[in-house]
Amino acid sequence: MKINLCILVGGSSAERDVSFKSKENILNSINKDKYNTYILEVPVNKSSDWVKELINLSPDIVLSALHGGDGENGVVQGLLECLGIKYLGSGVLSGALCMDKALSKTVMRSNYIPVADDILIKKDDPEEKYNEAVKEMGFPVVVKPNRGGSSLGISIADDLSMLDDAVKEAGKYDSDILIEKYIDGREITCGVIENENSLEVLSVLDITTKDGGFYDYNAKYKDDKTKIDFSTLPQFQQTMIKEIAKKAFTVLKCSGYGIVDMIVKEEQVYVIELNTLPGLTAHSLIPKTAYVSGIGFGGLIDRLIEFELKRH
Repeated sequence: MKINLCILVGGSSAERDVSFKSKENILNSINKDKYNTYILEVPVNKSSDWVKELINLSPDIVLSALHGGDGENGVVQGLLECLGIKYLGSGVLSGALCMDKALSKTVMRSNYIPVADDILIKKDDPEEKYNEAVKEMGFPVVVKPNRGGSSLGISIADDLSMLDDAVKEAGKYDSDILIEKYIDGREITCGVIENENSLEVLSVLDITTKDGGFYDYNAKYKDDKTKIDFSTLPQFQQTMIKEIAKKAFTVLKCSGYGIVDMIVKEEQVYVIELNTLPGLTAHSLIPKTAYVSGIGFGGLIDRLIEFELKRH
């Protein structure tokens, strides 16, 4: 008997376009013999008609391709919990926690997971307040929306004039802005998958962009010259990275699957963030991680769905 699978797509966040690309890759990857697939679009406006459709559909399980905003911060997960509908991925608490970068870093820092130094700018904080703090921390810095994804609104600032422009850019996506000490290192990532009795960390991957810059929106979703491949780091370091990834997944109360982004400088590993609903496009890390690890994206979806249905 086929599984009735509902894919949620769209939403009102700045990552709406990414959501549709994720949906296309999911549809291209899943085994059509295993699933009756239904697509529900969450509109930009706040219309609740899609919720009525979801209730009438009553799927066996939901795979959310919503990224950012209410699709990722626990709101939609809370709705699904109230409706008693099973879904893949993390729940309300972890969704909200991981969406707030400053808060998730506080949790990781308190659990001895290494993260970059940072300064949180709240709405209406005067420039003088954060300028002095940034000068004390030292340039360069990374400026990003505190609640956002897909690297939208992220800039690197080398001085105060660049900092002002970077804060304005990040402010287009969130009222709270996070300024982090820039770490000149190697960008890596790994997927964490929840199994019945343990966490499995898929292969550690090196991320190399065309121009050697940071892994921004263009590098993530548009540039075919971005390279994502098995890491060439020493095995002892990869083992340490996997343990750090599992610990971050655990302390942030995640479930199902997620992506842990990190930077390695010499032998020090820093966690940048954990994405509970990472992009699932053909360019995205979870599908690429699944492919290079030999599972395949469709095979990974099968495993996640089988585990979630068994868990419930």
